[in-house]
Amino acid sequence: MKEELKKREGITLIALVLTIIVLLILAGVSIATLTGENGILTRASKATDETRAASVEEAVNLWKIDNESNNYGSSTTTQDIKELVEDLIEQKLLTEDEKDKILGNAEEGIEASYQIKIGERTIKFANDNWDGEKKINEPVLKPGMTPVYWDDSGNEIKKGDKGFDESQWYEYKAATGTGDNTESKWANAITEDGSYWVWIPRYEYKLTAKTGEDAAGKIEVKFIPTTVTEADITDYKVHPAFKNGNSNNYKNGEWDSEISGIWVAKYEMGMEKWNEGESKWKPETLTSSNNGDTIGDKAISSTIRAVSKPGISSWRYISIGKSYENSYNYDRNKESHLMKNSEWGAVAYLTYSQYGRNGKEIDINDNEEFITAGLAEENAMTTNKLQSTTGNESGIYDLSGGAWERVAGYITNGHKYLKTYGSTTVSFPLVATFTKEVEGYKTLSTKYSTVYPFDAEDEQTKNGEAYSNASKSELNYGYGDAILETSTGHTGSTSWFGDYSYFVVTSHPFFVRGGIYDHDADAGAFAFSVANGDPWYYGGFRTVLVCE
Repeated sequence: MKEELKKREGITLIALVLTIIVLLILAGVSIATLTGENGILTRASKATDETRAASVEEAVNLWKIDNESNNYGSSTTTQDIKELVEDLIEQKLLTEDEKDKILGNAEEGIEASYQIKIGERTIKFANDNWDGEKKINEPVLKPGMTPVYWDDSGNEIKKGDKGFDESQWYEYKAATGTGDNTESKWANAITEDGSYWVWIPRYEYKLTAKTGEDAAGKIEVKFIPTTVTEADITDYKVHPAFKNGNSNNYKNGEWDSEISGIWVAKYEMGMEKWNEGESKWKPETLTSSNNGDTIGDKAISSTIRAVSKPGISSWRYISIGKSYENSYNYDRNKESHLMKNSEWGAVAYLTYSQYGRNGKEIDINDNEEFITAGLAEENAMTTNKLQSTTGNESGIYDLSGGAWERVAGYITNGHKYLKTYGSTTVSFPLVATFTKEVEGYKTLSTKYSTVYPFDAEDEQTKNGEAYSNASKSELNYGYGDAILETSTGHTGSTSWFGDYSYFVVTSHPFFVRGGIYDHDADAGAFAFSVANGDPWYYGGFRTVLVCE
């Protein structure tokens, strides 16, 4: 009997062990069913993420549509990216941590990405060409534009060439410390006529005025997508060259939509003529000995074209009207136009930011024959690379010295030269009115040209003060053009680095920028002065493209 009980007890113990094992197996299966890769809880979590991601994506897409509609004036409300994110947090669709990833957090050292990954979806709070890794708007190319860069030996490499590496095309690299930055590589492209163009991406900036004996102030830049229409950092401003100016009549030199960047001629424009005998285009050298005043003031045609190339004579002896007209007609598919003060300012500010020369003044093009890049050789850009905005071949040249550069900016003081030299035959005229209109700046600017305030007495200092006073009394006005923000007077050499600062007046109602080859310290990216608009020995021009 005892043995029988022992046997029964043994069987019970084994059964218990087996039962426990079975239960553990079942528990494991249950846990796996709940929490495994395809478990109930995991699938539920994924479903929750997917639902949340879909809701966020739908809200973002609707917001983008509204912003796009606002570009064309058909939207009555505008919500900026910060307001959208806050709304999504309030709806429990985003967290505070996700907000930091999207918008950045200066205190935590988190850079904005303008995108977020929820579950398997990456949702962009940005335009389609925003590069979330490089945190910059990718260059927008149109047919006929070919990417190009220079290697460490100064060799030019175009897309399609053996050895072209897409990853080497550009890198807008921020400097650390206070030294000159020559490592940043701005994007370049060549058009079919052999002209070179440099990409200036959309950005917001903070400008600190110079104080005491400082040669210049400081400019800090942050690249942003087109969906950031108002600066997302305190004390920063979205540069007006990239903003939609429909609501304020383009007073700051805006465009007619929010744009991701502009292509700026790498060099002062030059003239090429078609040589029938040789069946080729040849650069024209404009000098007084070959009657440059009659040769230069010409419209582009089947035998005359404007180009942006190194080592050739800049196109001078050309009136402001013809400079505007030739830029406008350069390529209508790419919205070509004469550079505006706002676009000049956009280049100057990026140049002196941490993504350009980091506060270092660029070298002057002191070639007395007005040769672009300062040297009549094919490798001029390599030899004189410290004349560029990057200190290497990827930058923009001739901003300091060379020729004075005409820009599409003026006052409507009624002077006869507005009509004599500013008349054009294109559908968007340069000068909106030839009559005196002191407050014309409020309504007469277009996306292609900017009208400035002036005083009724039309005296230089008072004209400059009229602009200054308007900027103080009117919301979001008078910035971005490297005039008010970077000079302390309206006559003399009070701009940063001691550059010229002469405000437009009476018989000289048109702005010019940069200075000429023999202006030494007075020339520079912050120099501005006056011109009557006539075909001038010292006056050249530069073209800009918008390829949205």
